[in-house]
Amino acid sequence: MQNHYPISWPSARLFTEAVQCPAVAFAHFELRDTIPAVDRLGMPLVTSGQFAYVYKLRSGRGVYAVRCFRGHLGDRERRYELIDAHLRTHPVPDFARFAYDVHGILVSGRRYPILVMEWLEGPTLDVYLNEVMGRRDVLLHLADEWLKLLGSLRAAGVAHGDLQHGNIIVEHGQFRLVDFDGMFVPAMSGWMASEVGHQHYQHPARAARYFNADLDNFSGLVIYLSLIALAERPALWAEYHDENLLFTKEDFLAPESSRLLAEIKEIGGEHRELAELLERAAHGEPEAVPCLLEVKSADSKLPTWLAAPADIDVVGQTREAPQVQPPPASVRAPVWVRGRTPFQPGSRVPTTPGSTAVQSVFSGPAPFVPQQVGLNPPDGFLELSQHALKHARTFARERKSFFWWYIGLYNFLYLMGLPFGAALLFTVVVLAGICLTYGVLRALREPQPTLMNAGASAVALPYAAPHARTPQWTLHPPASVTRQTNAPATHAARPVVGNLTLAIYHLDNCEWAQKIAQKNRVPFTSPVEAQTAGYRPCQVCFQRRTT
Repeated sequence: MQNHYPISWPSARLFTEAVQCPAVAFAHFELRDTIPAVDRLGMPLVTSGQFAYVYKLRSGRGVYAVRCFRGHLGDRERRYELIDAHLRTHPVPDFARFAYDVHGILVSGRRYPILVMEWLEGPTLDVYLNEVMGRRDVLLHLADEWLKLLGSLRAAGVAHGDLQHGNIIVEHGQFRLVDFDGMFVPAMSGWMASEVGHQHYQHPARAARYFNADLDNFSGLVIYLSLIALAERPALWAEYHDENLLFTKEDFLAPESSRLLAEIKEIGGEHRELAELLERAAHGEPEAVPCLLEVKSADSKLPTWLAAPADIDVVGQTREAPQVQPPPASVRAPVWVRGRTPFQPGSRVPTTPGSTAVQSVFSGPAPFVPQQVGLNPPDGFLELSQHALKHARTFARERKSFFWWYIGLYNFLYLMGLPFGAALLFTVVVLAGICLTYGVLRALREPQPTLMNAGASAVALPYAAPHARTPQWTLHPPASVTRQTNAPATHAARPVVGNLTLAIYHLDNCEWAQKIAQKNRVPFTSPVEAQTAGYRPCQVCFQRRTT
């Protein structure tokens, strides 16, 4: 499959539509049986950031966060390869586990990269601080944990690149970091930064050329000073907190006139020393900012679970709808399905798998119970009429040849001697009758949705919040998804090429496939994938192969 990305990138709406069908959208097998978390309107829960949309997916193996990028970054794939290679030999326990999949999601017939991470249940740093404000012991514990995190980064020789409240999750009294797009590892020496971080946490003179292992020195000092200042003066939170913790870019541009820095200096002691250090660092160059660990070390050497104060956990508030059990089958079923007789051998059974639309978003797949399908009229005439009209309108709209039927029938009747008005009326009635007849037959024969047994209950997916710094993670690198094989490809599994303009797919050796312009080529791993994306087969190459 070619790694070719279009100029335009999918919108949040297109990504959300794709996520609603994980079995089709995702390339990795561990994501295909997931169920997206939804909000109270039943839509997939999405968090929009500056560079990506994040979706929460649940499965029997765990809970994942899937980041769908908002645009194309030329060397993003290479950056994540280097990050992954470095962290395999220099692990940082405070990082959320992740895997980059270059062909991760199918949207509108094209594959786009995604970043799959473990889902962290804790709140972001700003939300957490709002809940524990006034608890000096908790804030000082967080400051101590922050020094430990900076020590872990320094020991591994890496820099996160965008330390700010939205990328810091507080989980059981310790910090976990997410969003690694701007991360530095030693193999990237000499590169330019892909982003310059949140303006209220970064040095005012930071630019893309400044990219090394000391990248987090300034933001690390800003966050630590904010934590210890709030421990002594909680009133600062209500006065200065907004899209930041305490400091803003204006405090760094003119530190000598900053009211916040003046108030922190009044506390005295360590607070005054670090405030003056921050003031000097803001006046200097980004490369000259000292590491906080050179002037301060963690007070506690105990593990977090021993040193953490009591009642330190905070439950993050989200827009996610609570887990509910699905209603009984007798309530979910359409009117004409309720009370149907049990399945009898010889009846026609739909071959499509059951839809998860009738399941709870957090329930397991419902057992398949075949339903009798035939020409049994629905119990509700009004419901039958509505379905018949819907199919009739679809039939008339999709059959463009109706126009020629209309002209031919009208000319025939007019030549047979019927007056103009009578021929016109008769033609309209005949064509409307054809559409309505098709609609009624389609409504009667429409396969019924898959139902659960009335006595069966949905099986809730097991989920346990991660308590360790290194939770189990079974998502393999994307190479395992796109690996090649030397075995001969079968008709059902061989790669095909789609034509984006005509919505037709060809075998790779078809002469018509060679004529598709590069910008209109859409690679698929199999005909099944192409058909799922709405493409139809080429009549030339597929007929030739079957003969």
